[in-house]
Amino acid sequence: MEHDELSLLTPYKMGNFHLSHRIFLGPMTRSRSYGNTPQPHAILYYSQKATNGGLLISEAIGVSNTAKGYPITPGIWTKEQVEAWKLIVKAVHDKGRVFFCQIWHVGRVSTYAI
Repeated sequence: MEHDELSLLTPYKMGNFHLSHRIFLGPMTRSRSYGNTPQPHAILYYSQKATNGGLLISEAIGVSNTAKGYPITPGIWTKEQVEAWKLIVKAVHDKGRVFFCQIWHVGRVSTYAI
């Protein structure tokens, strides 16, 4: 395929993932989690953004209570948080989409605020 034939709508193989196009939802911090746990509205948010054969990257997800860059951002260090993320990932996968969770630890600038 020549360079001028490449389009955002052409398929792309990314490792083991076969994407139907080259457009993806990039990570954006939403600061809409209560107790650092994703809420049910996040299921709707991410599944609405899912396109057939597309890639979504989650907002930054804290790996511990001391890893948060902003208050009320989601985490993945408790069982409750993991279970909430499972529902979100399932909703995206049910639409045939690829979903990556972006995990973070912001180091010494972390906030303990809820």
